[in-house]
Amino acid sequence: MKEISFIIVNYKSRNFLEKCADSIGKKAKNFDFEIIIVNNDEKNLEIESENIKNIKILEINKNMGFGASCNRGADKAEGEISCFLNPDAQILSGNLGEILESFKNNKEAGIIGPKVIEKNGDTQKWSAGKEMDLVEVLRSNLGFPRSRKIWESDEETEADWATGAAMFIKKDLFTELGGFDENFFLYFEDIDLCKRARERGKKVIYFPYFKVRHIGGASSANRNNQKKEYYESQDYYFEKWFGRNKKNLVRFLRKFHF
Repeated sequence: MKEISFIIVNYKSRNFLEKCADSIGKKAKNFDFEIIIVNNDEKNLEIESENIKNIKILEINKNMGFGASCNRGADKAEGEISCFLNPDAQILSGNLGEILESFKNNKEAGIIGPKVIEKNGDTQKWSAGKEMDLVEVLRSNLGFPRSRKIWESDEETEADWATGAAMFIKKDLFTELGGFDENFFLYFEDIDLCKRARERGKKVIYFPYFKVRHIGGASSANRNNQKKEYYESQDYYFEKWFGRNKKNLVRFLRKFHF
């Protein structure tokens, strides 16, 4: 097996792919890795990188959603560790070995989320956090979510979830969990995966010593559609884990969002 598989889903983001792939090639050059790009664009994808040649392209040619596409890429992955990485993300740190060592040294570690920073250098909000329950929704609406302590932490700490924009997970755990829940088209599939991993006794670790830059929203031109997809996924998540009454309460609270 290879040490690590980088799995990238492309949908209307091909302009970012070369920089993403090049960042992997530069920062992972001392490791046995592969890059798998799942292409959801209607047109077939061609990509060349100056730093790497071992790029596999899986042509789907339709937008089947983030989680489902990641699952298709993971089916082809040969690495002991899978890294799901958004196409508009770039690896900034050269200490990939520390991520791999964390998995080896901590048998309870199932998922590791790096520090995700925005283009301006700020830490990306909601890149890791605490349990996404009704209390966290209320605290978020009031402007003081518990999750902020996680994503702003400068020290390695246990989290409840990490963003799928840059997520490391053991391949055998991902297979055991059945991958991402494909009922999520976009959003909350990462939170759901982390919750299921914790249900199996595995830990989610926030690892701020490894940094990834993420532009965010590169494939989402329509903000109204983006919000609609978010709310649909939130509804499904809350009904799945907390029941229909909690889902309906969350929907009611949206009317008072401020």
